[in-house]
Amino acid sequence: MKTIVLDPGHGGRDPGAAAHGLKEKDLALDLSLALRNHLVERYQVTIEMTREGDRFVPLGDRTTFANDLGADGFVSIHNNAAANAGANGVETFI
Repeated sequence: MKTIVLDPGHGGRDPGAAAHGLKEKDLALDLSLALRNHLVERYQVTIEMTREGDRFVPLGDRTTFANDLGADGFVSIHNNAAANAGANGVETFI
């Protein structure tokens, strides 16, 4: 069975981007938990999370966690902000 690590960005003392009363750390966590539930229901994969609550996890600990598990995939969820209200799109790093 494949193991995927979902990494909700930011958390705890690091709120990430903020706009309209939303904090990136909260949105990233909500999206990651929903994605975990979807992947578990739809596919035969094991999902591990770098965090399941509002806590700070240092960047190096996130990748070490995935590497120690021998994960087959690592998806870090972030939500960018922009001063330009017309900005949109997706940013992907591989």
